[in-house]
Amino acid sequence: MTIGCSTDEPNTEPISLLSIRINGATLSNNAQGIQVDATISLSFSSVLNPDAFATQLSIGSAAGAENFTIAYESSNSRATVDLSLDYATTYTIEVGTGAIGANGEQLESPVTLTFTTAEDDVIRSMSPCTNPADCLQSVELQGTQGSGKFEFYSNYPIYEANAEWEDLTQAVIVIHGASHNPDDYFSYLTNTLNAASLSESTVLIAPYFRNTAAANSADFHWSSTVWRDGKLSSNSNKISSFEALDEIIKQLANTERFPVLEQIIITGQSSGGRFTHLYAPANTVEGIYADIQFDYIVSESQYFYYPDGQRIDESTNQLYTPTSCNGYDFWPYGYNIIPDYLSTISEVTFNQRFVNRSIIYLLGNGSGTDNALNTTNCSATLLGSSRYQRGENMFRYMELLYPGHNHSKTVVNGVTHDGSAIYQSATFQGLLTDLLD
Repeated sequence: MTIGCSTDEPNTEPISLLSIRINGATLSNNAQGIQVDATISLSFSSVLNPDAFATQLSIGSAAGAENFTIAYESSNSRATVDLSLDYATTYTIEVGTGAIGANGEQLESPVTLTFTTAEDDVIRSMSPCTNPADCLQSVELQGTQGSGKFEFYSNYPIYEANAEWEDLTQAVIVIHGASHNPDDYFSYLTNTLNAASLSESTVLIAPYFRNTAAANSADFHWSSTVWRDGKLSSNSNKISSFEALDEIIKQLANTERFPVLEQIIITGQSSGGRFTHLYAPANTVEGIYADIQFDYIVSESQYFYYPDGQRIDESTNQLYTPTSCNGYDFWPYGYNIIPDYLSTISEVTFNQRFVNRSIIYLLGNGSGTDNALNTTNCSATLLGSSRYQRGENMFRYMELLYPGHNHSKTVVNGVTHDGSAIYQSATFQGLLTDLLD
């Protein structure tokens, strides 16, 4: 007798619960202060059998089981439940070990988590949102000729009308580069804040200066890269990119919503660094909110503002005045042909702010290829021979002309031009920890 083995037996490998989130944040056991309008999302390693999964999922409190419907996404590997819960109530969510996968897969062990909703309609704390897909928010801002939508990623709902954030003592705002990828920068900084155990006390915001090609009629958007210089949006309801960030900061400075917020750090990578370098002296909000500490981290920019027409000669490491580059001191390299945002600010005031505000140059000194380096425009090449050297020259200029300046520099060894590597480096984490300490 010959005994054979079938190759068509069902897959009996266990299915894994990859994540469980509530309102965009990872749900931990015994979580507190959960909003009563809740969305629970469960992601699995394999495709679910919807009918089978529904029999294994239960959500309830001491008052009884909740009634709910389940929506499925990601080819039925993610299940989402929307709930309207009661205040000050402890709930338990359970997933049993019955067959829930499309091929009969089961969990190796049951999942049981409890959470408690907020005591009333005032939101005082919550777990931070960490998945960019869940963290995109928008606000209606007023432009010169009407309003428009401005989007940003945030780990907390900063425009929540019923919030009084009791634990959020600081904010970090990260500005994307020319690739218009704020979701990536939100992820980089989320990882760093988590690693430094700062997520529970820090608002993280990644504004989206939307490109015209990716916008609809309701969005504020900017053609080309003019957003990085504080210029007006391209739509009819115009707003300066600097003013858009002002409005975000005004919300963070609202003491009714953020009663304990004491510090705001603004950082940007590459073109976002250019934005940050210019916004640092341009903005008026720092002067309005004297109780908040502002710091500006300019990361791997290749372009810098200079208060006068002098530059650094790399061969001597000393100052000189160029003579063969027309317009080399025009905005954003100098205070000539400035954007509308600066129309009420004198050059003297601007330069005083530039010298006295806390600006940190975050420089990567790697020797790899930098394909994005501008090596053709003389206004740029006068700043230095490489991205790293341009940052060093900027700091050297400040040391020579303004010995009492409030600028500093931090070098990330081995990084050439890489936002992910810079912002997730131990060096940046240490810098952030020192600033927020």
